[in-house]
Amino acid sequence: MIERLADYPDVNIVECDDVMSVLPRLVCSGNILLVTSKGFVKRGTVSRLLESLGTDRVMVFDEVTPNPEKSHLQRASGDFAGKGIQQVIALGGGSVIDAAKVFCGLLSYPNYSLDELLSTDVVENRINLIAIPTTSGTGAEVTPFATVWQSDIGKKYSLYGVRPNIAVLDSSLTNSLPEKQTLYPSLDALSHAIESLWNINSTEQSREYALYAIDLICDNLPLVLNNPSDFLARKNLQIASSAAGMAISITKTAIAHAISYPLTMQFNVPHGLACSFTINSIINIFGAEQLNLDSELASKVQGLLRSLNLPNEIESYVSWDILLSELTTPLDPSRAGKFIINFEKLNVQEILLVAKA
Repeated sequence: MIERLADYPDVNIVECDDVMSVLPRLVCSGNILLVTSKGFVKRGTVSRLLESLGTDRVMVFDEVTPNPEKSHLQRASGDFAGKGIQQVIALGGGSVIDAAKVFCGLLSYPNYSLDELLSTDVVENRINLIAIPTTSGTGAEVTPFATVWQSDIGKKYSLYGVRPNIAVLDSSLTNSLPEKQTLYPSLDALSHAIESLWNINSTEQSREYALYAIDLICDNLPLVLNNPSDFLARKNLQIASSAAGMAISITKTAIAHAISYPLTMQFNVPHGLACSFTINSIINIFGAEQLNLDSELASKVQGLLRSLNLPNEIESYVSWDILLSELTTPLDPSRAGKFIINFEKLNVQEILLVAKA
């Protein structure tokens, strides 16, 4: 059983209560690129970080948006070329950390375009990357992949091989998150954990990470939703997010994520909601045993998801009638193909109809 995330061999995980006090001893010499969002600039977090690191060697990129666009990241990377960047710090949620990974890839291969890197099987990261997650969901602080989007053609891409060297887990950064920014990332982490279990690449190690994450989420998400200032519960959600990220680092995601991508692309449904609202219906249709799930575990997960009334959450973004009639984008085989049941035999309409019920 997992006892400490610090035992994870691929990323140096630092747990703390004040990132500003520990960050100076984690950075290396040389110029730094800080990747973040405008919210952290407005709240003064970036200015405090600059004070601790020194403004003379830090460049700030604060234009990250949800679901980062491929063309935007390619253009922005030109501002950093030739600046002697030796380290990238990502301060933010999954989109920020994904953008930082892309910049690391482009800085590591200055003669390559982003399109060329995305067509490469594995990108070797040559830039030191510190990830400071400010939501508890994507697990991007420990995973080796980043997702970028090209919304004009309805397509997403994955950059593989850029994993943070250090992940700093400071749950105090999540204390002020509003309800939806707590709920949806937690659902993303839950989906990561479940998807790594009903997966053709499941291993004993990935199952251990996944089960650890599921227990923490099921026990602590209701506590945080009822009492947003529950510091210990928020800390546990952050740990769960990283553990789930460790699980999908081994297996990648599967059918629920394959269904989610067109929902996000076509209807702007937040990723964590889009990849979790079908979990209950998938379990109901196929049964826990066929999905490689313990029945007690499946019951626990389904109980949590039912209590959250996700069909109503979906309707706040798109009506079920429109969803059922217009969701026509083919499933991503790189994700659907990881499902332990042959995805070509699946009836996605049936999964959606059961999810609606």
